[in-house]
Amino acid sequence: MNNTNETLPDNIKRLIPSLSLSQAIPLGDIEGIPFILLKVSEENAPLIKAGEITCEVKPSIFNIKFKEETIAICFVQFRLNKSAAHIYTATYNLIDERQYKDCSELLLMQSYGLLIASGNVHEFLKFDAQFEAPFNPINIIAGAKERATDYVPGDFLEVTYALQSQAATPAELWNVFDTMAPFDKNWYASMRMNAEKV
Repeated sequence: MNNTNETLPDNIKRLIPSLSLSQAIPLGDIEGIPFILLKVSEENAPLIKAGEITCEVKPSIFNIKFKEETIAICFVQFRLNKSAAHIYTATYNLIDERQYKDCSELLLMQSYGLLIASGNVHEFLKFDAQFEAPFNPINIIAGAKERATDYVPGDFLEVTYALQSQAATPAELWNVFDTMAPFDKNWYASMRMNAEKV
């Protein structure tokens, strides 16, 4: 990575310092391809080079009954080079039209891009998704959205925090979501969350 962050748009430059090393931030389309922002530590920056990185994409789609509402969430995890040390999670509120659009474009499972940045430098990488399944992820998020009620953002944040708190590390969260919403269940799960336990 030898592209200085000074060449990035101001909004992205301001965002990078506040990112954790496990967040994935959707950036919308860049030249027709959905892009995601990931941050690596300074010591790992030399390891992330164009042509030397692989990426797995794994969605986990939920309808959570919480209080009197039904929340619709899609978590999308990115694992670089099959490493437990490089797992990032994006969170999509499926009743938010912009987030639903961003999630849909990513889950077309065609092409996507990563903007991988350290504190000082960055690299743009493009990937072609290798996806074969007897189901269409777009249909799964559409169904989750249809089942959702008109909940407030605070409920969404409370539920997503509770779900992500099931694991102490990004690697554990990968395994938790794999158990809760596995591939053979179309990456989907529906459950009830007790408000008193959150």
